[in-house]
Amino acid sequence: MTKFKNYSIVSIALIALSALVALSSHFGETIENLRILFITDPDQTGFADIFSGQIWRLLTPAFIHFGPMHLIFNMLWVWDLGIVIENRKGPGFYLGFFVVAAVISNIAQYLFTDNPFFGGMSGVVYGLFSYIWIRGRYDSEFNGIMRKAIVNMMLAWFVLCWTGLLGPIANWAHTMGLLVGAAWAYIECRNMKLDLSSATLTGNQAQNLQYFSTADILKAEAQRSWVKEQYLPEARAQFETIEGKLKIIEVILQHKAIEARPLDEVQALETVFADALIQETGLKWAVIDNDQQRIFVMISSGAPLSIFNPVPASKITRAVQDAKLAELFSASVSTIRQNQQGQT
Repeated sequence: MTKFKNYSIVSIALIALSALVALSSHFGETIENLRILFITDPDQTGFADIFSGQIWRLLTPAFIHFGPMHLIFNMLWVWDLGIVIENRKGPGFYLGFFVVAAVISNIAQYLFTDNPFFGGMSGVVYGLFSYIWIRGRYDSEFNGIMRKAIVNMMLAWFVLCWTGLLGPIANWAHTMGLLVGAAWAYIECRNMKLDLSSATLTGNQAQNLQYFSTADILKAEAQRSWVKEQYLPEARAQFETIEGKLKIIEVILQHKAIEARPLDEVQALETVFADALIQETGLKWAVIDNDQQRIFVMISSGAPLSIFNPVPASKITRAVQDAKLAELFSASVSTIRQNQQGQT
């Protein structure tokens, strides 16, 4: 894992192009300068221009902004969300995501309104937002990035725009961007093996790998305490066993779905399940500090070191729903031991 950058090359390019279009069109007031960028020429109907070869029109409405505040608001989100995407997925993924989200958002807006006079990066912004949000629900690498207050604010703004109180808004672009990002993240999480992965640490990763600090220990202990307190006082001694940890995790998730739980409770369940794995396999807790967040991981004690991601709560939840939590634990232990045997 390389050091996280506090900037995004793709975001810089998107912001620069959007600013250039805004300045050249006087923030959308000079329509003639935008005719070549609209999804279709205002004098045309349907997708005739695109079918004639002007395929850039599927993408370029994203760079059109009407007014300084429209531009600034969108670019701030492109900057903040883009850094997260590029650091975790790379510039190639980010660029491809932008193209897909922009094209689908633009097509949807035009199909549902039959009006080419729209523009903005909001569809892409909502795509980035929903992608990070949904990945954070299932993938520990994205956990904690999208705060609940931000989610509530973005969704509230989404609804407010649909009311019409804010004037003409490309609401269909917002909607499709939101759906594209959420669907993309969900499909990835279903297809990727997010339950337990291991890899030999590279030199860069080793530089970022640290043992628990006092703050990390206190955070993990607070998470354990919350889970342990779900037992009745007279039964809390069971928590010290592997079976006890798995039992209380199962009870907690049967009582209330993970989707309805705050992030700290979700992380607590992941920590306790990982504690059970450590108790069984002899792994150790560690943390990767990537300058933006400290990610809890498990490491082997052999040489070369291997890193294991905690099983995400989404995977644990599915196992509980299928009455296969013990099987998930056994499979995770098997994965760890296979890796340990490969080191000897």
